[in-house]
Amino acid sequence: MISESGGDYFSELGGEIISESGGGLPRNLHTEDELAKPPMISTAKELYRAAVAMHEMTRLAAPHLKPRGDDQPAVYLGYYFNLGFAVELYLKAFLRDATGGDVLKYGHDLDALLKAALAKGFAFQELAMADLVKIIGPEHRKLKFRYAEGATNFTYINQLDLVEVVLTACSDGMAHLR
Repeated sequence: MISESGGDYFSELGGEIISESGGGLPRNLHTEDELAKPPMISTAKELYRAAVAMHEMTRLAAPHLKPRGDDQPAVYLGYYFNLGFAVELYLKAFLRDATGGDVLKYGHDLDALLKAALAKGFAFQELAMADLVKIIGPEHRKLKFRYAEGATNFTYINQLDLVEVVLTACSDGMAHLR
C-alpha cells in the first residue's frame, strides 16, 4: 500500500508494518482535530480504577519473578511497567481526590507525586512507598520499562513482598473511590 500522505500503514498480510519512512510503528494515529483538543482530565475514580488494574497485573507477574541475576527480561518488564504505573496512578488518584487539582503536571515523576501526596496527608505505608519510589522512580520517570531500554539491566527490588503491602494499602486506603 502506498500512502498519499507519506504515512505508515499496516499490511493486510500477516500484520507486518509497511513504512515509507524505513520501518517502525506509525508515527501519528491521531487526526488534527484530536490533537487540537485539550487533554482529558481523569477523575480520581478513573485514576484509582486504572491503578487497581495495574496493581492486578503486578500480581499476575509476581509469581514468575526469579531471584536477582536470572535473565528474564519479559517478566521483569511486565512487572516493573505495571508496578510503576500502579504507583503513579494511586498517587495521582489520591492527589486528585484530595485537591481536585491537575495531576498531569507531575508527568511520570513518582518522587514529585509522592512529595505532593505526603504534603496532602497521604498515609498508606508511606515509608515503604518512599523506598519503592526511590528504587523505581528514576527508571519510571524515563519510561525505561515502557520502551524496554536496558531490559536486562535495571534496579531490582529485593523485598518484593513489600510491593504488595504498599499497593494493597493504597487500594484499601482509597476504597471510597471504587
